[in-house]
Amino acid sequence: MAFKKKLNIIFSLIVVVMLFVSGCGNSKTTISYTYKVETGDNITISLTTNDGYELTSDIPFVISKDKKELSQGIFISAEYFTTYVDSVKNNEKAEIIDEGTKSDCSYVMWNYNDSEFNYVVMINGTNTGMLIANNISEESAKECFDRLEIKVKE
Repeated sequence: MAFKKKLNIIFSLIVVVMLFVSGCGNSKTTISYTYKVETGDNITISLTTNDGYELTSDIPFVISKDKKELSQGIFISAEYFTTYVDSVKNNEKAEIIDEGTKSDCSYVMWNYNDSEFNYVVMINGTNTGMLIANNISEESAKECFDRLEIKVKE
């Protein structure tokens, strides 16, 4: 009987440990920086850092994975957002890949000459936008952008 009781305790402990370990597998880590932009806005950028992604605090900010630079970003004014969108729509070497909204931002993604994959982003309710460039691939640019969260810091 004592052996069977010990076996049940060991089995129970194994189940508890497995539940704790499997619960940790879905954790999400992020890093955030707040930038005081020339437009007067304070913008917080957060990046999901799982799988080796990193974000620098510099301007231009850099998104990298496993120490390899993937994307760079700068802040722009609302006027430049409109200028970029108009320019892309009128340039035969530029192809719009996607446009839409994400959280409190409007964006346009395009490739230029099949070698640059860029986002121009307008942070709604501000005078601030962002330009994010990636010369690796469309998939890399999308992955970096999907990992970003952009907010106005009140």
